[in-house]
Amino acid sequence: RALNWARTSMREHDIVLWGATGFTGSLVARYFAQRVSQRVPGLRWALAGRNKSKLEQLASEIGADVPVLVGDSTMPSDVERVAASTRVLLSTAGPYGIHGSPVVAACVKARTHYLDLNGETGWHREMIDQHDESAKANGTILVPSAGFDSVPSDLGVQWMANRIADSCDQPTRRISCFVAVRGQFSGGTIASGIVGEEKYGPEFLARPFLLGGANAHRDGFEHADIIDPAFDKLVNSYVAPFGMAPINTRIVRRSVGLMEASMPECAKQLYTSNFSYRELSLAPSEEAAVKMARASAAPVDKRKEMVAIGKLPTPGQGPDEVTRSKSWFKFTFIAESDDGSTKLAGECSGGDPGYDETAKMISEAAVCLADKSDGAGLGGFMTPATALGPQLRERLHAEGILFNPVSMPVA
Repeated sequence: RALNWARTSMREHDIVLWGATGFTGSLVARYFAQRVSQRVPGLRWALAGRNKSKLEQLASEIGADVPVLVGDSTMPSDVERVAASTRVLLSTAGPYGIHGSPVVAACVKARTHYLDLNGETGWHREMIDQHDESAKANGTILVPSAGFDSVPSDLGVQWMANRIADSCDQPTRRISCFVAVRGQFSGGTIASGIVGEEKYGPEFLARPFLLGGANAHRDGFEHADIIDPAFDKLVNSYVAPFGMAPINTRIVRRSVGLMEASMPECAKQLYTSNFSYRELSLAPSEEAAVKMARASAAPVDKRKEMVAIGKLPTPGQGPDEVTRSKSWFKFTFIAESDDGSTKLAGECSGGDPGYDETAKMISEAAVCLADKSDGAGLGGFMTPATALGPQLRERLHAEGILFNPVSMPVA
């Protein structure tokens, strides 16, 4: 269908893909060529990056007759020129702590909506502190973490809280998410984790409310990151820390906090003042849970060593198409009402989590964001749930990232 053209409609482009020739960026570009442009005729999109010949080669490979924009994130004038040419900028150029700050600044200056795939909560916090007030003032919407971290978690929690409210007219007291996943990390994802931990330190990144959502009733052990293996009676299974939980839980808490600040009465219907969210990996045995916990605690030096000797990929490397075709994910959410009398379960599931489905998530999010008009009253650093919510969830469901009610696990 036609997009909403009310905002900055005189610009050359609706969506620019910044960092398009990187591993994930090329998957996003291919998804735009194969799916988005077919479903949204008239969409004006472009590829952007540092190397013109690589951009032109990518456009040829994906069969897209679209403009290519050359720009270097180390040159503010380049970034500002590209940002001012489009209504939405989708950035896949990480690590964001190294390459992302000028892009965010340029988007806020140009009043250009922005999305990224960052899982770098320290950098995310820094960007909020630097630009949130300006973005709110001029109506620029920024939606970081719009891929596998943290779209399934953020939209899943919002969906489950609404289901509890519809079912028993109570807010949700807690939601637990149990993750099963088969997939491989890319070199860029690993590099982002290393850069973030080296710059900000594990103690800073361990703050449960690093990105917001705290109040007097949400302070304590219940919100701390899970670091030990355990047996969980809710799902009758061994569980272990989930590597993305320190990212996803922060985004979910920010979503709840943003809703409480902007729509307090609506928030009270969905979340108790002491609402909590936790995320864990399902493990097939106690032994597996112990191994998973040990792996998740690997220090930066160990990860750098494994990259150096080739046991972990370097930036630009990632799983091939055959490997990705065999990859999948499933998040099982269990939501509990305020008085504990109602428990509901739901699943978010899809294919290759970190790459093919991430490309789908951020691409559909960008189309949703391009459809926002100036009159929406939104702005600042938002989240997938608060900026896009059910509209994005419905788009993803139609494209095969499914959100389905399921029966409660047998305890």
